[in-house]
Amino acid sequence: MRSTLRFSGGRELDISQLAVTASVGQTRPSRLSLRASAGIVIDGSLEGEGRTHDIGPGFLVAASIAKQWAAGDWFVTGSFSVSASRTTTTEQLTGASRETLVAVDLARGGVIAGRRFGLVSPYVLARAFGGPVFWQLDDTDVTGTDVHHFQIGAGTSLTTASGFSLLVDVAALGERSASLGMSLKL
Repeated sequence: MRSTLRFSGGRELDISQLAVTASVGQTRPSRLSLRASAGIVIDGSLEGEGRTHDIGPGFLVAASIAKQWAAGDWFVTGSFSVSASRTTTTEQLTGASRETLVAVDLARGGVIAGRRFGLVSPYVLARAFGGPVFWQLDDTDVTGTDVHHFQIGAGTSLTTASGFSLLVDVAALGERSASLGMSLKL
């Protein structure tokens, strides 16, 4: 994930983060799905104003609900999720203290629309979100938020008859992200 965060006082820093998550979920015959996710933040940085703050290991949790509508090979899926992450940062200076960084998505709504071509289902996506980021910068508690509050991109999934799926999802505008996912339907 890459984006820009704006903190109180008008300070802006670019954030990049690498995370790994695992999810468990259930899809009902009505195509309503529920999912819970947990993961770890592996690495990242906050950069701006000529300074770099390394993001250390941390954790994240999320819960989501989605509904899919289909007409022949065409489909639209709407989703809503909430999430939170907690990690630490350390400025790249000798003797710098470690500060807690907490981000919360109070609401993330999205829509994907696409078409099935046999096993492959390409789609376009749009998502909007909002929530605060809490951090300490220069011994002062600051609150921030993402500058963009949206994602626009595309993706595709490959699903086999046995229920194994591979997903590639790229948001190139707004909050930028790339995801690679695998799932198995039991």
